This record gives sequence, structure tokens and C-alpha cells, in this order.
Amino acid sequence: MAAPATNLSAVTLRMRTLVASGAALVVIVLLGLILLVQYTVSASVNNAIQEKLSPLLDTAASLTLAQANAAGALSDYTMLERADSLDEYRQTMGRATTLLDELDKSLGEGDSGLQELVDAARSTQRAWVKTDPDPVIALMEAGKRTRAMRQTNTPEAWAAYGAMTTASTTLHQSINDVRDEAVQGAAMFTRILGITLLIGGLLVLGGLAAFFAGLQAWVLVPLRALSDDLQRATRETGHLTPIRPVGPPELREVGIDAELLRRGLVHEIDEAQAAREGLVQDAPLVAAMQAELISAPLDPIAGLTLAGSSQSAEGVVAGDWWDAVLRPDGAVALVVADVSGHGPEASVTAVRIRAIMRAGLEAGIDPAAVMAMAASGVATDEHFVTAIVVLIDPSRDEITWCNAGHHPAILVTHDKEASICEATGPLISSLGGDWDVQARTFAPGDVVVAFTDGLVESRNADGDELEATKVAQFIRGMDAPVRENPDELIARLLAQVRHRAADWRRDDVTIVAASRTR
Repeated sequence: MAAPATNLSAVTLRMRTLVASGAALVVIVLLGLILLVQYTVSASVNNAIQEKLSPLLDTAASLTLAQANAAGALSDYTMLERADSLDEYRQTMGRATTLLDELDKSLGEGDSGLQELVDAARSTQRAWVKTDPDPVIALMEAGKRTRAMRQTNTPEAWAAYGAMTTASTTLHQSINDVRDEAVQGAAMFTRILGITLLIGGLLVLGGLAAFFAGLQAWVLVPLRALSDDLQRATRETGHLTPIRPVGPPELREVGIDAELLRRGLVHEIDEAQAAREGLVQDAPLVAAMQAELISAPLDPIAGLTLAGSSQSAEGVVAGDWWDAVLRPDGAVALVVADVSGHGPEASVTAVRIRAIMRAGLEAGIDPAAVMAMAASGVATDEHFVTAIVVLIDPSRDEITWCNAGHHPAILVTHDKEASICEATGPLISSLGGDWDVQARTFAPGDVVVAFTDGLVESRNADGDELEATKVAQFIRGMDAPVRENPDELIARLLAQVRHRAADWRRDDVTIVAASRTR
């Protein structure tokens, strides 16, 4: 029975990576060994040329020159009877003998052919000295110059000299031949080394191409398919598009988890929709209050982007709200307010105070006076309200605010400097009060974030509340494109705070953010 074929999709990325890495390692090790051998051989040949053969060649050339100079000095001495010429002959012959000794020492016992040529050069040099210089010098020292001149020109003397020069020339030529062979060998090994490097480079390029092909087929294509499914499931109404598990096991597991998450989300949406429908059917007044507290979207305003979010701690109706109001002078008023307490009672007060403040701001009334109007609206109410109004004029690099006992808004500049818009008066209550308006620079790239206490009063596992400085740190840690996108800023800020909190939804949470566009 034939063995079942292996399903490639069942092979994990880890196994594929190990196999590819092992194959690459084997290839690299083999190439490395080949290159090491070639380099060692090439280096050995080059060292032999540089350290032995080239000096030998130079020594052999010097030997030939020394012998020729000795013969010339001997002729000068015979013809001119100059003592300097005799001294020169003796020095050059001593130099020639020393050069022969250096050749003997350098060759050793491993170069028998060249050693024989050195021995021949030495013996012919000795024969010439016995045949020509020794008797000539003796005759010259005896005052027999004529006989000395006849002696140096005898056929025997010339034959001995010719044998000496021939032996030295042969030695020089042989060393030069050996050196040429070594140079050719080094060139051959260098070519082999170059070819090996070329093959290695091609293998590396092939490996890179295979790596990118595998990355494309095993990772990028499945990831792109998973991303497309996630985007479709996220964007469409009801999130009904299934997320397909594709690719290697690791990515398929991600797809399975994402599909389970989508199914759970759809289930929760269905339950929330059912609850909302029941709320509308059974409590139309509460649903109407919820709709009343939702801020109507403003038309796009040049130079300004803004967004807001409000989450209730009890049911679907919150005591917090945010609002954005376009004033007659073209400025935008951002409002964040928090009514004490929770539930429908707090929402009734919220609806009333929101209407008062919105009417005042739409009429162009000063924010401090609007706070006083709101205080008159709770004169007979058991609830109190904290609120902050931030006025932004996109045509000016400045914001103004009025803070009625509310948590300070946070201003983060384009270069990540943070400051706060602190309270400028008491909270809104039946006791009334006086409020001031303050101003601060608000340049392109700056962002202002206002929120209710539900954001900062959440506690972590150690029981510590989140402080406004930590909120500012979260915002400063975001990249500029995120900070300047209010929707994304709010989403990430809520995610970070909610991840930290151990008691989320202990209070209503409202956030509004506005950014001056560059």
C-alpha cells in the first residue's frame, strides 16, 4: 500500500523554517569549507612566492652580477695594476660565496633539482678561481704582469669562466621557471576561488529568492486573505462574513480564533439589539432621553477634527454627555459634563442642563455666563454637575476654556508637551458661583482631550486610581498620526485604560478629543 502524501498545509511554519534553515546551513558550511581550502592553498602558494621564490630569484640574479663584477675587477687589476681593483675582486667574490651559502640555506633538502644547480654553480665558481684568479694574482704579486695577462686569456681560463656564468645563468633561469609555475598555480587557485565565490553568490541569491517566495506563499498570501476577511467582517453591517482559516497551522489557528471572536461578537450584538428593542418597546421615555443626549454631528470644519464617546455605567442611559456646538463667530464649543449619580434620574438632569448649555453656546453667550445659566437650571435639583467648555477657533492658535469643578482637560502639543486646563470655578449646583475663562496656545498638530471621572477613577489590580498625569502619558506615547486622529486616539486611550482597570464600568465614561490639523 502506498504511503499517504504529506499535506503541505499541515507542515508548521516552525518546521518549514527549520528545514529551510538546515538546508541553508549545510550549503553555507560546504561553501565555507570549499572557500577555506581554496583560500588556504592560494595563500600558501602566494606565501611561497613572496617568502621564498622571489628572494631566491633575487639572490640568483645578484650571484650572476657578483661573478661578472669579480671578473671585471680581476681584468682591471691585471691591466692597470690597481690595488683597489684587487680589493674589489676579493669583495665581490666574497659576496658571490655568501650568496651561494644563502641559496643553500634557503633551499634546504626539499628542492633537489635547484640544489644540484646551486652545487654546480659553486663548483664551477671554484674551478674558475683556481684556473684564472688564483694564478693571475700570484703572478701579479710576483711582478710577472705579462705572464699574468697571458694566463687570464688562456682557453682554459675562458672555458672555466664560461662554465661558471652558464651555471649561474641556468640556476637563475630555473628558479625563475619555478616561480612562474607557482604564479600560474596561484592564478589558477585564485580563478577557482573566484568561481566558487560566484557560485556561492548565485546560491545565496537563489536562497533569498526561495525565501521570499516561501514568505509570499506561506505567510503573506494567507495573511492577506485573513486581513481581507477581517476587514469585510468588520465593515459590513452585522459582521456576518465568516473568517476562513488558511495557510500554515499557526495562521490557521489565528483565523479560527478570529472566527470564534466574530461569532461571539455577533451573538453579543444580537443580544444587545434584542435588549435595545425591548427598551424601546417597554421604556420609550428612557430611549428618547438616550437619543437626546447623543451629540448631533457637525459639518466638517476646516482646520479642526473632533470625536467623542460616551459609555453608560448602568443600562444604556448615562449621566455623562459631550457636545459640540458651532457658535455664531465660527468657533466650536466642546462640552463635557457629568451629572452626579447614575440611571434615569441623572439622565433627566443631564438632558435639561445640556439643553440650557447648548442654547447659551449657540447664542454666542460667554462660557462663564453659560455656567451660571446651568447653575440656575439645578436650583431645585438634588443633583450637581461638573462641566468644562472648551472654545476652539480654527483660525487662531489659541483655545479658551471654562471649567466648573470638572477634571482638567489635557492639552498635548505637536512636540509632546503636556499641560492641563484646570478648574476656573466651582461645580454647577444650587449654590451658584462665579466662573472665569482662561486661554492657552493651540497650534496645528496640538490635541485637547476632555473626559469625565469615570475614566480616571477606575482602579488597577493594586487598587490605585488612574491619575490625569497617566492619561497624559498615554496620549504622549502615541505617534503623531494617532494623536491627530481623534477617533483613533479615543479608541486607543479607552483600550489602554480598560486594559489597566480591574473595575471597569464603575462610573459613566465620556471622552471628547479635538485636533488642529496641520
